[in-house]
Amino acid sequence: MSTFDSGKPPRRLRILQITSTAVGGSWFHDQVRGLAELGHEVCAVLPREGPLADRLRRVGGVRVEIIGFGLSRRIRQLPGLMAAQWRLMKFVREYKPDVIHSHLIIAMLAARVASFAHRPALVVSQVPGLVHLRMAPFRILEWLSLRRDDLVLGSCRAIAHRYRAMGARSVAVSYYGCDVHRFDPATPPGPFRREFGLGGDTPAIGMVAYMYPSKLREFRQVGVKGHEVFIDAVPLILRQNSDARFFVVGDELVGDGEYRRELERRAARLGVADRIRFTGFRSDISSVMAGLDVLVNPSMDESACYTVVEALLMRKGVVATEVGGLPDTVQHGHTGLLVPPADAAALAQAVNALVADPAARLRMADRGRELAFRQFDIAGTVSQVDELYHQALAARGRRRPLRWRKA
Repeated sequence: MSTFDSGKPPRRLRILQITSTAVGGSWFHDQVRGLAELGHEVCAVLPREGPLADRLRRVGGVRVEIIGFGLSRRIRQLPGLMAAQWRLMKFVREYKPDVIHSHLIIAMLAARVASFAHRPALVVSQVPGLVHLRMAPFRILEWLSLRRDDLVLGSCRAIAHRYRAMGARSVAVSYYGCDVHRFDPATPPGPFRREFGLGGDTPAIGMVAYMYPSKLREFRQVGVKGHEVFIDAVPLILRQNSDARFFVVGDELVGDGEYRRELERRAARLGVADRIRFTGFRSDISSVMAGLDVLVNPSMDESACYTVVEALLMRKGVVATEVGGLPDTVQHGHTGLLVPPADAAALAQAVNALVADPAARLRMADRGRELAFRQFDIAGTVSQVDELYHQALAARGRRRPLRWRKA
């Protein structure tokens, strides 16, 4: 938890929250809802209709606007995108927000430009990952526009450190929270395990993540979420746990399904297609987690990760790669095990260690659940964002950086 210097009592703010995704985005939904529940006037701006807009419209007191801002390499789309950026600027000028808070690189760039339409607004960028900095166009645009931000919120320590090094004026760590009470470790494992014919002693190891195909050179061999590493580790795990079963939960966030089919072909080439179930998207994540023994996150680039937090809340063993914000959540030997990225052998060894020692796995999971409650409770994270807004608004008038300290 954090404390912040405050010269005046908090006031109700008019907050514009902008993101560039229309699907998924639970982290965005939960923050928007939390700020509305604090009594702020909140408007969410999304680039198109979709499941996220539908969910937000069910939140009391939240206005949803669809404005098709973005970037494109196709010249014929540029007039439409420029018109959408103009509509966003016009909306900002009319709405007159106290805070413009954006998430994801496309939204961050669009919000910085739109903020010129209402200069008194506090400009906040919250960065959920660093993949965009691997692309030269985004890296250059970020460098050119970063000074427009009054405050950058890194969603883990690694992101905050990177943005401080890039010269951001004020930076703080602010984890994306969730409803920690929604995940009950007493949820019975039976429904999920019966669905897939698992015996009571059958080790169940799963990966829960969207599939992100990428044309970036760094991710051509191994995708952003590391599905390939998990699949490659399966034969190695089976050498020690011959009856284990494996689950890939989630599907392509965007795409035509070819990436998933390639992952399925990879499993077939390794001779483990009969041991891995690709379940597709599941809305019953609590039930899925309840049925697993070990949750694996082999990401190549990641923030603190909602899925890992959910697994810890469900008191599950966790193995993750030592990248980005995962060490903020998975503290090696304390709340789970960390392994190097793109190392299937190390991943298999760690999974086998957790399967072999259920007592140690549970001890780490108990400590992980305590960490998740302390660090990722949406009530606490939204309260922190609220305090950061008020402190940053006060600091702008005094022309000095934020003073942020841990309690």
